[in-house]
Parts: sequence; structure tokens; C-alpha cells
Amino acid sequence: MKVLVLVALLACAAFAAEGPQCKAPNGGGLQPVLEEFIGMIPTDKILELLLTSMTSDPETQAVMEYLSSSEFHQIVVMFQNRPEFKSLVDFACTDLYVDAAYYFNILAGIFGFPEIRAHPRATVRAGGFRGLLLDILALIPVDDLKALLDEKLATDYYVQLTFQKINSDEFGSLMDALKADAAYVDLKDRLRGLGVDVDLIIDVINKIFH
Repeated sequence: MKVLVLVALLACAAFAAEGPQCKAPNGGGLQPVLEEFIGMIPTDKILELLLTSMTSDPETQAVMEYLSSSEFHQIVVMFQNRPEFKSLVDFACTDLYVDAAYYFNILAGIFGFPEIRAHPRATVRAGGFRGLLLDILALIPVDDLKALLDEKLATDYYVQLTFQKINSDEFGSLMDALKADAAYVDLKDRLRGLGVDVDLIIDVINKIFH
């Protein structure tokens, strides 16, 4: 499966390219917080878990095959071309000071749609793709990430401004439009059908940012 090699190489190389843009005028804001988040996450261990699961777990293999399929790519390209998506990317850059396009293009590079260091082998918990997801989430220091964000909220004006805009009607309207999009709904349903716990992922994100 070619995606095995792509994930291993591109996940390591992507962050070595030119870094994200869209930073706040004072160099602060949410973008540097995300970069600190990434620095706190043991990406090498997560990559090891992912590669181990992709070579041994049929459910994970099915999910990865779907994510690298032409069917999924067509959905992504269709979604990517939506005016609502482009508006959200622009809003993230100019108002939230987050380079959403940069992170999207990392995933695009890994899975091939438009745009190893040695260490001990990890043991993946049984339970298919959800078991892999739980193993990965267990490696992410969610409480530490939330504490960092709370600290930035108390000290960085542009992080404060970002969260004001995230709670604004304008941002809410953009998100509602995307959530109502047929391609987005279909994608969530298909991922759920493959055993991806979409709600668990959303809950972890909400735990950090709320």
C-alpha cells in the first residue's frame, strides 16, 4: 500500500518545509500556540503506532485505503472547491491568525490529493481503528495543551481576539454552512461506517479549546 510510505516520509518532511504563515501582527495569536502544541506531541510515537496498525489491523487498513482512494479524493476536491471552505480558510488566516491551508496541505501531501528515525516498536491496543485512535489520543497531553492555551488566553491579546471571533456570528455561520454541506455529511457518515469515531475526535478538540 503506497500510503504506508507516504505517511512515513511526508509526515516527517512536511514540517521541515516553509512553516505556516498568517501570524498576528505582534507575532503571537493562535498560530504560535498551535506550533507549541505540535512540539508537545510525541509525533514519532504516533507515527510508529500508525504504521504498526496499518500493517497489522484490517480495519485500519480499510480506513487508510478509503482515505487514499479516488472516491475520497473526489469528495475532498469537491469540498475544497466550495466557496464556504475557501471563505473559512481566508477567515482563519485574516481573522483567527491560523494558517489552515498549511495544515490542510500537509494532509493533502500525505494522502496524495490536491497539493525514519529508529525507536522501540510500539504495541497497538486491540480493537481496530478505534483502538489505534485511543492509543494515539493517549499520547497527546490534552491537559497540558489546554493549560498552555489558558495561559495564552490570559496573556496574549491576539489569542483573546481569536476566541472572540471564533464565538462570533460570522464564524458560526461559516461553520454551519460547512456542516450542512452534503459532501461533509457524506464524508462523516462514510468514516463512521469504516469504524472511525468522529465524535471522539470532536470531543477531544472541544476539550482543548473550550
